[in-house]
Amino acid sequence: MNNIELKYFPYTLELSENLLTSKAAINNRKGFIIKLNSGGKTGYGESAPFREFGSESFEEDEKALGNFKFNLKLAVNNFIESLDESLKEISSLPALRHGFEQALLNLFCSKTNISLNEILNVSSQKEICVNAVIGFLTPDESARKTLSLVKEGFTTIKIKAGRNKFNDDLECIKSISNAAGAETKLRIDVNGKWKAAEAINNLKQLENLNIEYVEQPVNKLIEFKKVSFASKIPLAVDESIRTYEDAISFIESSAVKALVIKPMMLGGIITTLKIIEAAEKKNIKVIISSSFESSLGKSLAIFAASTVKEKTAHGLDTSRFLKKDLYPDPYPVVKGKISLK
Repeated sequence: MNNIELKYFPYTLELSENLLTSKAAINNRKGFIIKLNSGGKTGYGESAPFREFGSESFEEDEKALGNFKFNLKLAVNNFIESLDESLKEISSLPALRHGFEQALLNLFCSKTNISLNEILNVSSQKEICVNAVIGFLTPDESARKTLSLVKEGFTTIKIKAGRNKFNDDLECIKSISNAAGAETKLRIDVNGKWKAAEAINNLKQLENLNIEYVEQPVNKLIEFKKVSFASKIPLAVDESIRTYEDAISFIESSAVKALVIKPMMLGGIITTLKIIEAAEKKNIKVIISSSFESSLGKSLAIFAASTVKEKTAHGLDTSRFLKKDLYPDPYPVVKGKISLK
């Protein structure tokens, strides 16, 4: 593919309500739509940097796009390897790499009439379960929200935790647990707020609840090892994985039972699929998560989730947080599931 023309367009997506986490109050998402033209064919991709959660900044992408020069050496008979190699120079900008990788894959599919599954040599499930998310609400608000989500058909709920006082977290988690019932799985996401000692103490107070895992209770691998040894509740890692090498370190450590993978934060689908393969060999659960990007970028996360062999709930119900998406969502969540049929 030669003579590729690049165009890009900045955007801002407003959230319908602030999503409060221990790291930040999120009220909008900014990014870029990347458009590539070649020989009358077009490929689109999305870069949605999220500095608070480990990627580059919007300003860094804006500067890189303004100075970008194509130096692609793409081989049709070895497309994935050559694509991966060609994008190495922007590996320090994972969201931007995601955008270019997605656009180039879409362009290649368009020019060759070959499906993404064929190009990447993977098969897809036709239906994906997703988890709902509850941010920092009061116990009463949390209970009402839970009842509404269960009524919608969600069987897994992710609860944002990491308030200044753990007892405030605990009251909300108990309220959600009581409202959800025994058949609903609960995931607790701390966003790395706790230190190892307080994580161990806090997790002990959660042992009698129906907790599937606690995500990112601490930040460093050595802390994960210490906490996992002392806790009966399985641990999951998210923000501490921002490269393939990070993922392999956690997979080989036996400190976690689950990886929460955001393709936007890891540079795209190629790295994501490598991590999925490595984790599944060790029987480690993989959850694919959106980064609150538009439906364009999320479509690649949905594709990644469809390749995960174990049937688990993925973190892809993010469109409900947007006041208005850039495009109609081709994969709406219906009764807690996404259909790819």
